[in-house]
Amino acid sequence: MTGSLWRCCVLVTTLSAASVTIAEPFRLPGRYRQVEFAGRVRFTGPCRGAGMALLNARAYPDGAPMDVAWDEPNLRRSFAIGLDTHNPPTDDPFNADGNIHKRPEHEVSLHWDGRELANAFSPVAYNDGRWHEVRVTLEHVTAGALVTVTLDATAIYDHCFLPDVRPYAGVLVAGAAHSEGQSCCEIGMTDLSCQGSVPHERAPERHTVFAGAVLTADHQQQETIANLPPPGQPVRRIMLTLSLRTPPGGIDPWDRAGSVYAWGDDGQRYEILRFITPFGREYTWEADVTDYQSLLRGPRRMAVAVGTWVKGWEVGVRLDYYWGQLELEAFRVTNVWSGDWEYGNPADPLEARFVPRTLPVHEQTTAATLRVVVTGHGMHPNTDNAAEFMPARRTVIVNGKSFENLLWTTDNYLNPCRPQGGTWKY
Repeated sequence: MTGSLWRCCVLVTTLSAASVTIAEPFRLPGRYRQVEFAGRVRFTGPCRGAGMALLNARAYPDGAPMDVAWDEPNLRRSFAIGLDTHNPPTDDPFNADGNIHKRPEHEVSLHWDGRELANAFSPVAYNDGRWHEVRVTLEHVTAGALVTVTLDATAIYDHCFLPDVRPYAGVLVAGAAHSEGQSCCEIGMTDLSCQGSVPHERAPERHTVFAGAVLTADHQQQETIANLPPPGQPVRRIMLTLSLRTPPGGIDPWDRAGSVYAWGDDGQRYEILRFITPFGREYTWEADVTDYQSLLRGPRRMAVAVGTWVKGWEVGVRLDYYWGQLELEAFRVTNVWSGDWEYGNPADPLEARFVPRTLPVHEQTTAATLRVVVTGHGMHPNTDNAAEFMPARRTVIVNGKSFENLLWTTDNYLNPCRPQGGTWKY
């Protein structure tokens, strides 16, 4: 099935209204492997933002509700993007607002099934009173979709993987969010296209590793023997779902480092997930851990840990196995360096910890990935108690070639796990 193509232009002007939606003739009649839609937007006055959504026809048989917050278009079983023009700067380091670096207020967010999954600063200042073209592509893959969004041909997202996004029949809708009782925004939908049939995908094989593990200051780690699928059957993707909930004794109000571990057949412990807890709020993340599939088979010793010192967390860990053949199969994991070390302490230099390693390569190896996860904290007495407030450069040298990046960013305030109190915005 190659799909169909519709082209039309419908303008919507919202004045003194919370939102207005449009639909016909942009209707997607069935499930397709790839969906692309485009539109034009112009902000002509005060407005909190706008959004476009492929509304799930089953979830909303009567169309989009009128109370949608279109700058944050969270709709059941539906994919949407938000154009947010309201994220005011703040000088308060502890409140729930995030724009501490006073960046311009034009962002693009991705939403699925009532949640914001990603948010990015737009280099295109689309709230300048001019028309701007928005183009969105969804390519459905195993366990989710690859999303590409461009503004005036500038890529905001390029094949960004969103877990759990499934193909569905729907209708294209859009709207704008008012600001102080008025909203001035024009939206023109220009085309909707679809192509490719959707291959049948079996439901994942689900394994719960930890269900409500309560971690506190007196019990920071919990272990188990997980009965995972035996080796042999090829897997296309393994998704790990991590949930943090409030335990009976209350939730930790501070940010803590946490990890999910698996022990290999060699007796070594391997970290397959690193996370930082939010400031006193619950949240759920999904992560692709397919690269660690050799550690996630058969009876497996596993652990979850959070370095909490007051109150605690109730932690859930789940693994979903999507079966099928991959072009490349990850068959071995090697610890290069692993530990908790200070940086900036002259009495214990990092050079003594990160010693050069020579790694043997199996004769059947065709590719390898080096994954480096660093939380970036340097505390008293080293680095003048810089904590997370000090930029740091990291350099990895492989076969004489250097790869460098800066452990610092100014877009932490766009973390989808918000609002939070505390210094997460740094």
